[in-house]
Amino acid sequence: MKKVFGYLFVACMFSLTLGMTSCKKGDAGPAGPQGEKGDSGVAGNAGIIYSDWEDATFTLASDDATYFVDVDAPKITADILNSGDVKVYTQYYTSSGQLVVMPLPYFDGSYIINVSIFTGGFEIYSNSDFSTYTDDSGNKAFQYRYVIIPGGEAAARKAGIDWNNYEQVKAYLHLKN
Repeated sequence: MKKVFGYLFVACMFSLTLGMTSCKKGDAGPAGPQGEKGDSGVAGNAGIIYSDWEDATFTLASDDATYFVDVDAPKITADILNSGDVKVYTQYYTSSGQLVVMPLPYFDGSYIINVSIFTGGFEIYSNSDFSTYTDDSGNKAFQYRYVIIPGGEAAARKAGIDWNNYEQVKAYLHLKN
């Protein structure tokens, strides 16, 4: 009896092995119907938050040497500060009417414009009054803008962008104006 069960076991294993090795995947079925195509999203700036160019009025600090302005930016969160980046820019027009955009902090040997970023906003401070004003041609000078780059966008940091070159940042992030 033991021999019969032994032969039966060997025969079952042989059949199972033969069955498994001789199976093959079937042919692919026909393609199903295509659904409607969705709208295109905005290219290249998913998750990027940026402000309009905003006016700022500086106040002279009690030390009579420092000017400052506090800017509310509620989208600057602790998570952004820990894993993202916030860039702040200012702009002015040259005497020939050409727009110049500068990243902060700024130092030219005489003038300093610095920025401290914190949850909910930032403070711009300087050794001179860099409040927004309108020049003789009607152009506003020394307006300020911030750009929030959330964490998880590490590839953006490696994309060869000079984050201190506003034109490169503007093009890369598809910023308006």
